Amino acid sequence: MAGIKETKGLISAAYDFQDLGEVKDFVGVRVVRSRRDRRIELSNPGHTAALLSAHHLTNANPTKAPMSPGTPLGRTGVNLLPDKTPYLELVGSLLYLSTTTRPDIALAVGILARFMQEPEDTHWRAAKMVLRYLSGTATHGLTYIGGGPVTGFVDAEYAGDPERRRSTTGWVFLTNGAPISWQSRRQPSVSTSTAEAEYIAAAAATKEALWLRKLLADVGEPVNSIRIAEDNTANLSIINNPEGVGRAKHVDISHHMVRERVLRGEVTFFHLPTADMVADGLTKPLPVPAFTAFRDRLGVTSGMTNRERHSTTVLPAAPTGPLDPVRRWRGARGRGHGNTVSHVAGWTDGPATVGEC
Repeated sequence: MAGIKETKGLISAAYDFQDLGEVKDFVGVRVVRSRRDRRIELSNPGHTAALLSAHHLTNANPTKAPMSPGTPLGRTGVNLLPDKTPYLELVGSLLYLSTTTRPDIALAVGILARFMQEPEDTHWRAAKMVLRYLSGTATHGLTYIGGGPVTGFVDAEYAGDPERRRSTTGWVFLTNGAPISWQSRRQPSVSTSTAEAEYIAAAAATKEALWLRKLLADVGEPVNSIRIAEDNTANLSIINNPEGVGRAKHVDISHHMVRERVLRGEVTFFHLPTADMVADGLTKPLPVPAFTAFRDRLGVTSGMTNRERHSTTVLPAAPTGPLDPVRRWRGARGRGHGNTVSHVAGWTDGPATVGEC
């Protein structure tokens, strides 16, 4: 705490400064913290409620998933929306949610964002389905609790795009029970096999792991290697056997960096059964039971009860000694465009504060 006070003093000496105390809300993201339980909750119920109200869906019958499996979304050139502005505004608002506190809708929003140029009636109905899902989960968000190392999960859906037959990459990095970084993105090229699609996805996750590894070192939490879970054994064979290049020699050289980083010990891939793969719901729409399990594993929950939220306002500061001023909530960096939805955020043990979002 002494370090935090010193930092505030330096800022106030140079700029007009008003200390508002522990953060409760930052650009629409609600921050609730329980020092007793070492838990912090990030959610966006205000933005969600405004979206539902604007589209007259506040009292709509909620759906249990944002998108149904086998949803036939494509470009037909018929039943085009006469005015695409409402669709653009809705998808843009959903992108904000999916890159801040709702990774569970990242895939659905990424698919909807592919049709911004000429949205059709079916795309509009699919977007409204995401809203109906949000109407039943408006208080859901990210709940960080306890501790644990950063662990990644990566998956790919082979040729999931019905138009271009491109695969979809999904990865997520968890710590303290919830995501700090995630992405759902259509791959830039067509893969010739499931293993190749998974290999390209692994390369994308490796790049993010290297960035997170550097960030952790910068904030005083260095790690030797970041573990990444993968459910495709053929892909693991390609990654861990640099001698066997025959099956992957046609793959763009930029993706082969994953092997080099594994050899250096900067990242480590391990096998995880598909049933336990956290990133599965970032690559394809899932049936309701599988989606619910995905959301639970992802760490998207309804958060604390009203009583718990009230109790956090009267809890004293943790008396267990000074906290490292570097170890704080480091904010969020969200981006979403075209067929990409991704986010980076982080939480640590310091006082609740949000940097940039």
